[in-house]
Amino acid sequence: MSLFLPCIKLWFTILVSIIGIVIIQSILASFPRVNQNVLSFHIFLNNCLGYCLVLVPGYWLCKFTRSYDLGDDSKAKKLLKFIFYERSSNPSDNFKQDLIQDIHNTNTFKNDLFTFIYCFGGLQASYLVWGVLQEKMMSESYGSSDNSKFVDAQMLVFLNRGLSTILSAIVLLMNEGISSKNPPPFYKYSYCTLSNIISSWCQYEALKYVSFPTQVLAKTCKIIPVMIMGKLISGKKYQFYEYITAFGIWMGMAIFQYFTANKHSDVTTCVSGIILLIGYLVSDSFTATWQGRIFTQYYVTPLQMVFATSFLSSILTSISLYQTDSFKKTFIFITQHPEFLTDCLMLSVSSACGQLFIFKTISKFGPIVFTIIMTIRQ
Repeated sequence: MSLFLPCIKLWFTILVSIIGIVIIQSILASFPRVNQNVLSFHIFLNNCLGYCLVLVPGYWLCKFTRSYDLGDDSKAKKLLKFIFYERSSNPSDNFKQDLIQDIHNTNTFKNDLFTFIYCFGGLQASYLVWGVLQEKMMSESYGSSDNSKFVDAQMLVFLNRGLSTILSAIVLLMNEGISSKNPPPFYKYSYCTLSNIISSWCQYEALKYVSFPTQVLAKTCKIIPVMIMGKLISGKKYQFYEYITAFGIWMGMAIFQYFTANKHSDVTTCVSGIILLIGYLVSDSFTATWQGRIFTQYYVTPLQMVFATSFLSSILTSISLYQTDSFKKTFIFITQHPEFLTDCLMLSVSSACGQLFIFKTISKFGPIVFTIIMTIRQ
């Protein structure tokens, strides 16, 4: 069957979609931004439209790949099948996965405990550094002028994910390789990637509207959204006492925060900050649950997950950053405030290390245990 006419239709549809998104962006740019709240909403919409410049063409390519037999006679067709086609595992792959599962089931308590301590310590160390730097970079000024405060949360997401991509690619090429033996279609990483970008952006942006202790308190109730997401996405069932335990953890942290004075922030919590925190909780809960689902269904190592999600994050965020000329603005900011670059590097390294511990924890113990560990960090 000739693919000439379907290809013409595909590229015409993609072109029309891109033009439509660009037109919407130009209309959005003409709207007045009267205050900080409207500005944040405007930035969020513009970022999402930037993601759509990649995701919408990807959607049409996915439909095309699944509708026609592309064959394997060209590199482009092989690439499309790698990204969008669900590969059926062969018997040897099933045997390997069964063997891996058997090894996992026969691990001793001592080995599990050592792995847990390793993951726990790594998450605490990397994200304690990351949390302190995050608050500093988004809520404090680097000088006395009006432009000495860095406000581009999307750029911080890009810097974190970009370094994670480079580090994970180097380590993978030196060890097991970028592609796993039974990989998922590459597009499946896009779900948790997009939700992870949104959660990171909401987290950074919320620091402009809420005090840091308020954000910490919001994070402590993440166990409940993760359990709900697990039920909706993976069909997991939780006992009533487990919900009570999750609520009890949140209440304990709420009492702790209530009696803890915040002496380092003059930010007053407002409605916009609460909305951003809700967006963070929902998207971050989905991220951990979806990643756990990929680890369950496919043979993917934590490092391969880091590379795939970081690589896609870098692509998605770079589009909107390029459109808003953020790369140039950030470069100018760094030349004016060199100490910001040091903080960026430390933030990116701690985030990259934290990503490795996150996926190691989720693949070994599941999203609920990971969420509890991160709650203890608060």
